[in-house]
Amino acid sequence: METVISVLCDNSIKAPGFMGEHGFSVLIERNGEKLLFDSGSGLSIAHNLKKLDRDLKGLTKILVSHGHYDHTGGLKWVLEQVGRVEVVAHPAMFTQHMACNPEDQNDPARYVGCPYPRDELERLGAVFRFKDRSLEVVPGVWFVVGIERDPDSVPSDPRLVLPGGGSFRPDPIDDDAGLLIETDEDPVLVLGCAHGGVVNILNHVKRQMGVDKLQAILGGTHLLFVGSEDIPGIIEKFEEFSVKLLGVSHCTGMKASLELAKHFGDRFELASAGSVFRF
Repeated sequence: METVISVLCDNSIKAPGFMGEHGFSVLIERNGEKLLFDSGSGLSIAHNLKKLDRDLKGLTKILVSHGHYDHTGGLKWVLEQVGRVEVVAHPAMFTQHMACNPEDQNDPARYVGCPYPRDELERLGAVFRFKDRSLEVVPGVWFVVGIERDPDSVPSDPRLVLPGGGSFRPDPIDDDAGLLIETDEDPVLVLGCAHGGVVNILNHVKRQMGVDKLQAILGGTHLLFVGSEDIPGIIEKFEEFSVKLLGVSHCTGMKASLELAKHFGDRFELASAGSVFRF
């Protein structure tokens, strides 16, 4: 059975004619089903779908990696196209996610969560199914969430905060989720942002799901805020899973991407908007 993963939204583009944006979205097609994982910021999804000669007709489910605007901004447009559809997400999807400038206390924090309230999305057809533990959403596709986090393996991003008590506290992004997709060979891991830490996610799929080899890791790895001294350990963790293809995007960061490309060589690729992966 072939699994086709098309990158609809990303910060960079694969080829001329595609549109980039700060955001992430992929369309997964397999066994006659279509799954949309995230919807980007809402600026490029319609354009890039058309450019890829894809559509959302018969969309099976929408899966949400977390509630930030750059992963949920296209939800309204998507629902306007498809109508009633199940949306799988963590219960904290609509948390009051905020971002601040840690270097300027006078710069007011801004809201960076989902641009639409739950009831508006429900009126457009969203049927929310909130889950805080990993589960199989369709045969062979697992929504990976509720991972155990080693604090030393969580990327530090001091910009992300939650309001409360007249001040702000660090936002753990409890709603962070990924996908594990079974293939005829080893599984593929697709990440939205990996706010929980890519090492923690890999440990989870090994300990809780019995997966010790991966055909590919695709998506945002949130290594933008990881020091270069930590990259060798992350590379070692990837190699522990015998990863055949590392396709990074969105929040991985240029410096980390260059180090990963240097190590993985032909096994490395940018999962830019317009990229299509077949397994």
